[in-house]
Amino acid sequence: AEGGVANPVYFRGKDLKTEWDRQYPNEAFPTLKVRELNEMFLAMIHPGGKDESVRNMVFVPIAESVEKAKSCGRSYKLGEMILTK
Repeated sequence: AEGGVANPVYFRGKDLKTEWDRQYPNEAFPTLKVRELNEMFLAMIHPGGKDESVRNMVFVPIAESVEKAKSCGRSYKLGEMILTK
């Protein structure tokens, strides 16, 4: 992310909780902010958009999805979108 600041986006609350507990073991878990995925994508691609909350978003994949992607035998890059007819 720009300037080293990243706002991680987790797909599952339990993954966020696990990472929070790892990084901040002695701090209370914060209140979650939930947002629709399609709303975030629209804000990201909107020309001249003013929604600063999406500027430094970094999507954190589900661990099982990463493993499945690695084992599928294709040469896709992580996060690459493949469009088919």
